[in-house]
Amino acid sequence: MNSIISAHSASYKDRDGFVFKYQGEYYRCINAGYNDHYQCLVQGGLYNELIKKKWLVSHEEIADTAAFNLPGTKIILPQQISVITCPYEWSFAMWQDAALLTLNIAKAAIEKGMLLKDATPFNIQFLNGAPIFIDTLSFEKYTEEKPWVAYRQFCECFLAPLLLQQYCTVDGGKFFTIYPNGVPLNVLISILPKKAKWNLHNYLHIYLQAAIKDKKEKNNAANARVFSKQKMLLLLNGLTGYVSKLHIKKTKTTWDDYYSDTILSNAYLHEKTKLVKSFLSSVAYTSMIDLGANDGHFSLLFKNTQKQIIAVDGDANCINDLYIKIRSEKITNILPVFNTLQTPSPAIGWNNTERDSFNERIKGDVILALALVHHLAIANNVPFDFIAGWLASMGSYILIEFVPKTDEKVKLLLQNREDIFHDYTVENFELVFSKKFQVILKEKITGTERLLYLMKKL
Repeated sequence: MNSIISAHSASYKDRDGFVFKYQGEYYRCINAGYNDHYQCLVQGGLYNELIKKKWLVSHEEIADTAAFNLPGTKIILPQQISVITCPYEWSFAMWQDAALLTLNIAKAAIEKGMLLKDATPFNIQFLNGAPIFIDTLSFEKYTEEKPWVAYRQFCECFLAPLLLQQYCTVDGGKFFTIYPNGVPLNVLISILPKKAKWNLHNYLHIYLQAAIKDKKEKNNAANARVFSKQKMLLLLNGLTGYVSKLHIKKTKTTWDDYYSDTILSNAYLHEKTKLVKSFLSSVAYTSMIDLGANDGHFSLLFKNTQKQIIAVDGDANCINDLYIKIRSEKITNILPVFNTLQTPSPAIGWNNTERDSFNERIKGDVILALALVHHLAIANNVPFDFIAGWLASMGSYILIEFVPKTDEKVKLLLQNREDIFHDYTVENFELVFSKKFQVILKEKITGTERLLYLMKKL
């Protein structure tokens, strides 16, 4: 590695190449040892097929590579993805679609004489409402002497999180923050209910895999048997049918009926919607982050526009339902993200730089914080200045709602605890936020004491 170009911190494991950033764009370096596989990918028809189906990011080869000072390598410029999410920020349906895409790509590769050698969800991003594969170097020439090398990785990285969400908890994908290289099968088995073992697919792909691991390690020669194309497709088709039938655990969560049962009234929602649209029409922006998006009501006001919308919520059911709506209606500009705002995704991996934190990755021109401040300030004891600083780090404008103590929702938050929030007043809210923002517009939401503000970062 030279002093000018260095691998991205998430791209240090692959000996066939690496991703690097140059003048604001991400490139991929392909080492000479991988060139035969790369040529098979682009000249054998697999690359064109995957691009046509929108399963793989496209790229262009860089003719003049002198500026990169990486002799003996090939440089490609992949399609750029502006917003990066991590698997532990996906809902169940997103996990499921990412798993199915991985299997479909593996099947397409086999048909073209290639093997998908990696099956990590970190190779998937969501673009234009659908998953897309981003690792151009995850393919190698297929030989019958090799079984699917990524099979166990697929079981630990996709099946394990999906099964945790089916049998245990709707936010089971969060286990991936602890085990980002895959949930060990013995750990998974210790968590799953006993009934899970009696499903044939679970037994074959999870319990049997865990049981034979030690035997395989002791007798590697036994693994060197012919694994024909027919056997490979049989395995991949079986996994596809298995994954397709998995389903999320049916659990009612706190906010999954917010806009139908728990808001003040339909009139409130109607008036607030009008104000939001009016306020936002007064500023120029191309991207927006909807914090506490719930079912995406306000994000969906701008569906299929030129605005890039990131809809964030800590309720797994809400984000799952929103993703399914985006998928079914082919909405291309809204990206749902499952994240708890008071404990957002941390930086993890090697030296805490391999995977950036939520706050480092998620930025926008406008930040929506509607019916959010009282939950942060009262339910979670977050001071106003912390909230203001956090929002200022994310965008240039904020559209924020203040809910006073006289509001029934704040009274509900305080009913079983001592009111220690003497500084929770509209006067103090405005004073604290004035240190970071200038108020552009302010208006009371008709029929309530709630206030809506449009503020610009100083």
